Amino acid sequence: MNTKNNYKKFYSKYVVQKRRPQEYFFNKYYAHLVDPFFTKLFFDLKLTPNMVTVISGFMGVGSGLAIGTTHFTLGAIMLQLHHFIDGADGNLARLTNRCSDFGAKLDKYIDQIVRISLLGGIIVAANAPFYINIMLLTTFTLDVLVIHKYVLPFIRKNGVNRAKWKEWFLSKGIIPAFDIFTIYFTISVFCLFKRVDILIYVICIMKTIDWLYRVWECQKTSIIRKQKVVQ
Repeated sequence: MNTKNNYKKFYSKYVVQKRRPQEYFFNKYYAHLVDPFFTKLFFDLKLTPNMVTVISGFMGVGSGLAIGTTHFTLGAIMLQLHHFIDGADGNLARLTNRCSDFGAKLDKYIDQIVRISLLGGIIVAANAPFYINIMLLTTFTLDVLVIHKYVLPFIRKNGVNRAKWKEWFLSKGIIPAFDIFTIYFTISVFCLFKRVDILIYVICIMKTIDWLYRVWECQKTSIIRKQKVVQ
């Protein structure tokens, strides 16, 4: 009990603002439980949030390079460090009252660079058929375009009718999705087992299911709204 209380005090000291009411599974029960320790480390070192964001980027890009050169265990470790540090920079910004538009944009652009690096590393290491590489790149591109150009604008305008199973998860504070953090965890696990040849297929399936389901939610909501208008 003492350990639990000590951790709560520690957590509340370095995570001064709750991120959002719901969170992705691997963030809620894994990364966000660890990243306060990195927040403390960088706070003690007197680093700025933007410096931490750049360090996070180096870890992520380094992970992609390590995977691409078949240093899979190193790639797995660096990717998890990227995940932890990526959470720590936001904690540090809120802790030191240094949140800024520049910092938010820097974080966004570095995240994109990391994802490109990881995809490149996986494609090189997996040595899969050309059409599988195209599928991987296409599903990630569609995921970004569909979510930001269709799904999010639709939800802001119309809301969304969610399935009961999804509402149950949301009521528990969990966002059920094959989000990028689930992808990172999956990449690390497959890298530790040195099965990047299978990983590329798993990622293709996970991300395709994810964006297709979100499109289906919007379409279902649209159909329900039309039916109510007719009635």
